[in-house]
Parts: sequence; C-alpha cells; structure tokens
Amino acid sequence: MINFIIYEDEKYFSELYENIIHKFMGISDDQYKIYHFKEYSEDLLDFFKSLNGQNVYLLDIEVKGKSGLDLAREIRTFKKTMNDQIVIITAHQDLVYNAFHKKLLMVDFISKFDELEPQLILSLREIYEIFNSNKYLSFKQDSEIIRIPYNDILFIEKDKNEDCLFIETENNRFKYRGNIAQIEKLLKSDARFFKTHRSCIVNTFKITKLNGSVPIIYFGNKYTNCLSRDKRKELEHICLTGGDIYEV
Repeated sequence: MINFIIYEDEKYFSELYENIIHKFMGISDDQYKIYHFKEYSEDLLDFFKSLNGQNVYLLDIEVKGKSGLDLAREIRTFKKTMNDQIVIITAHQDLVYNAFHKKLLMVDFISKFDELEPQLILSLREIYEIFNSNKYLSFKQDSEIIRIPYNDILFIEKDKNEDCLFIETENNRFKYRGNIAQIEKLLKSDARFFKTHRSCIVNTFKITKLNGSVPIIYFGNKYTNCLSRDKRKELEHICLTGGDIYEV
C-alpha cells in the first residue's frame, strides 16, 4: 500500500496533486490511498506515525499552523526509512533549499508555477524506483540463477528465430526460456512496464526517445521496433506525461 499525504491549503492545487497521482498510479495494479490536510493540528503527527506501508508526503511550504518545511523536520524525527519520501512544493521560485535535501532526505523541491505536473510526475517516478529498488526478475539460465533488478531492465523482446525471450539491460543481454505471457504476469503490477507489442514489454522509465512514425523506441544506445499501431498512442501519452522530452 502506498499512502499519498497532501499537505496543501489551496483547494485548486490539492485537487491538482490528486489528479496527477491518479494519472501516475493508473497504469499499475498497486493499491494506494490519498489523504488531504489543509492545516496543521496536534493529531497530525500521530496519524503519520500510524501509517503502514510506503508513504509519499507532498508538503506545501505555506500552510496554516506550520510550514511544510517545518513539518518535514518533524516527520524525519520518527520516519527515517526509504519507505517515507518527501516532496516540498513552493510558490517561491527564488528560494533555494539545496541544503535541506540531504539533511531531510527529500526527493525534490517543486515550484507551483514552473511545469508543476511534469516535475511532480518525475518526482513520483524517482520515488517509485526507490520503493521498488529491491525487486528482481529471477530465473535459471543453464546452471546459473540470474537476478536482474527491475531498474536495470530496458525491454524484453521475443526472439524472431528462437523460442525464447531476450532481456536487454544497458550493459547485458540475457536469454530467458519462457514466453511473454509469463513475464507479463510477473511485471503486471509494476507501473514502469508497458506491453508495446504481443512480443515486447518495455520499461517506460528508461525510454530516451520515441519515434512513433517509424516506429522505434530508444533506450540510450539500444532500441526496439516492436511497437504495434494500437499501442502507439498510449505509449506516446505515457512518455509525454512523464516530464521528459521525446521525439514523437
């Protein structure tokens, strides 16, 4: 369970953050809840302490009763694990908070008025990778057990000439004796992975360029052309809402 805690006193922004969260989490099967708080109260910290699972705090700087930065300090007195991630959101673009990143283990400081949606989605991506950094795809290859971190996978593609799959990472290529349906079942609940073709699954977080007219999906120096027409628009939407610049 992922808990999203929105600490924001402006209804417009509070609802905007919620919509962005729904958009981001909509491509995964992960369960999540969203909590809204528009002012500080003495019971707030007790509620935070009671939360189970993985927690994402979206804290506005200026909130009645206590600033988001002060609240972040208090959260870090009892929430110091990687399962608790903080994003500070501010209307003050001229303020610099770099000194607090390491001290309070914050993911980012985001301006309300400077590409808020793509910046927040990028932060959510980073948090999602942190939360899932201990996930591995494990299988047996000949006499060896292979364990590939989800974060390292670029794409998985069926070989045209052999009855197997190839798992591409930045520096390696692994052969997997199985079918795409087995891999799809294993990765289904992870928001990073998207099936672009009946014979290919890609890690959308690793896409560096998408040429939808050819079509070719690039992952740095590696690429795949397994992109079906009916999946193209959906993948373009995922890329464009991810905050990066793609060629589409």
